[in-house]
Amino acid sequence: MVEVSMQVKTFRLKGVSIPEVLVFVLLIGSYLRGLWIPLMDNDSAHHALIAMRMVETGNYHELIFRDADYLDKPHFLFWTVALFFKMFGVSAWAYKLLSLLFSAAGIYATYRLGKRVFNVQAGQLAAVILTSSYAFFLANNDVRMDAILTSAIIFTTWQLVEWIHTHRWGNMFMAALGFSVGFATKGAIGLVMPALAGLLYMYQINNWSVWSRMRWAGMVLAVALLLLPVFYSLYLQFDLHPEKVIRDTTGNSGVLFLLFGQSVGRYSGTAWGTLAQNEPLFFVHTFLWAFLPWSLVVLLALADAVRSLWKSGRTLWKRDAIKPASFFLVVTFAVIFVLISGSQFKLPHYLNILFPFFAILTGSFFATHATSRMKLIRVLQYFTLGALLIATCFLNAYVFPVDGIIGRAVVVVLMIAIAVCVYQRREQILLVTVLVTSFCYALLNFNFYPKALALQGGSHLAAYVKEQNISVDDVFYVQNYGQSNSLDFTLGKVIPAKTIDQLDGSAYVVTDEHGRDALLDAGRQFVEVKTVQDFRVSVLSKDWMIPKNRRAFQDKLYLLFLQH
Repeated sequence: MVEVSMQVKTFRLKGVSIPEVLVFVLLIGSYLRGLWIPLMDNDSAHHALIAMRMVETGNYHELIFRDADYLDKPHFLFWTVALFFKMFGVSAWAYKLLSLLFSAAGIYATYRLGKRVFNVQAGQLAAVILTSSYAFFLANNDVRMDAILTSAIIFTTWQLVEWIHTHRWGNMFMAALGFSVGFATKGAIGLVMPALAGLLYMYQINNWSVWSRMRWAGMVLAVALLLLPVFYSLYLQFDLHPEKVIRDTTGNSGVLFLLFGQSVGRYSGTAWGTLAQNEPLFFVHTFLWAFLPWSLVVLLALADAVRSLWKSGRTLWKRDAIKPASFFLVVTFAVIFVLISGSQFKLPHYLNILFPFFAILTGSFFATHATSRMKLIRVLQYFTLGALLIATCFLNAYVFPVDGIIGRAVVVVLMIAIAVCVYQRREQILLVTVLVTSFCYALLNFNFYPKALALQGGSHLAAYVKEQNISVDDVFYVQNYGQSNSLDFTLGKVIPAKTIDQLDGSAYVVTDEHGRDALLDAGRQFVEVKTVQDFRVSVLSKDWMIPKNRRAFQDKLYLLFLQH
């Protein structure tokens, strides 16, 4: 207990030393550097284009991607990003800033919930663990809905727990706001998960006064009122226009889709197809890399919590019995984990919403039970950090080596400084873990991702169009061939697509190899102005990582000048 307490103090700003300064500079600097990394194809740039169109047209109630109605996610991300575009201009950093701010709020909510349920040390450690987890960091690079949704869920859970204890109207309203943001970001899961956690927490502490006194009715009303703009917008766009064709069907209700269809469609695989449907353990192996560098320690903490619950035995089902403080955390993420594992359409980032709960459980484990396990924890963490360093060196020394004498000198100096700090603080495994992880993240955001995204053809080609002062009004796509969201976003305009027959004059055309071949087959004359390699960085492959093999696993984008 004394050892853990000493390690917690290393994360406080008062009396900081070199290791703490390095952690702060590298970790925070890495997050901030991510703001200026180009948007990744496909989802990040896709969402940004919808918000950009809102700003261009002034139409904020319709969700339109290119010229098609978009019925999948609700409005919150698009509305707030559009606001940021209005305030700061259309740019990658303006798009990502919203998620970074929400991430900061989610980290604070994680700290406060850990403090309320366990103690201050557990809350502090939970915040550090969440901030330094890989997928949470990645969610601020490949920005989709996940950083906002994760933060909304943990914020809502925190406010519900506070409300259960205090009965304050302020906590009730903030919980309603969190419910609304979560639902308006990604649908039903934004309601279901924090509601489940809140009910389980009431059962844990045997306090049903919020429920029994009908106080929940005020929250339901507040959530309904806050969500009215979303439902009204969907009603205007879809319910009033049943003739619109969405995924080859007509008669679609936007309101019913958001309430039921979105979740059911993904779970059953009927709306977006199936992905990893035959992998029941998909989220098990996903968790092992997604929650690095803490994934092995989380398993240890989870085993300890389950053991505690098992010892509680029958008292768990007795209403008046005292239940372990980890009860609502373990049951919440067990239910959600089983639920998402049964989905016919699985993606790794579905797991992100559980990370704050994992972080709080692990923080409490460190703060209350870890002293007797510190030797095992050190073994697990040094093994994890060794693997993480090997992977980081592979990415930044072989896949995309650091350029220039100055860049390499900076890396060497940092490695020496970190090695000295690790040696001096080798007993303080929490600090060592965050220090080494921060160094790895810095290399990712200052070297690996910028170089990898230089091979994202859309961003590269857009930069060339700007350099050559080519008017974006003279640029078109060959319809169904090589449309790039990152190109449109970087140029600040949704580039129109035309069929080969519609390209009847001189024009610049962006297309892929298939589109280029189609133009040749149609007998069209053109000049190849620029050819760039194209690879979707958000779905890295092991074959593409090998430099000598890379071209074989990349596509090409062409900028052609069609002659009249």
